Amino acid sequence: MSHDIARMAEDVDIRQVETAPLRRQGTEEHWSAIISITESIREAGLEDGGSFRFDPGAVDELGMVLAMGSEEAVDGRSEALTRNIKHEGAGGETLRLVLPDAVLEALDIDPDGIDWDDPPEVTVWAGDQLLAFERAGEQTLSFDREGLEEE
Repeated sequence: MSHDIARMAEDVDIRQVETAPLRRQGTEEHWSAIISITESIREAGLEDGGSFRFDPGAVDELGMVLAMGSEEAVDGRSEALTRNIKHEGAGGETLRLVLPDAVLEALDIDPDGIDWDDPPEVTVWAGDQLLAFERAGEQTLSFDREGLEEE
């Protein structure tokens, strides 16, 4: 699956849209990590009623978890890494996604070790029916020091 989404994403331009904290939905024993990313989902061209298929394996190749969007909702029992867009929040204006445990693990977030008083944040990038996720503050950039020094 990783190569399929990565191949489809090759021709999609993405831009960094927002950084959002993880939230817990459910009970202490049975919960899911959820993220409110209205702007990113809309930037990807989707709304309530759509879904995203996550590819945690893309982190090995691209450094980010990719999620390919669809305008159709899915049955999550048959597609373990696909989640429907949830239309919730005050006035029903917030678009949210549940993040599968495999996505958290790919982002080096231990689902059982999350401090919900200070939850980790995820940076979201978006393009045409595509989202990309990375753990906030984890981006590494390399520069050629010699090219930056004055002569």
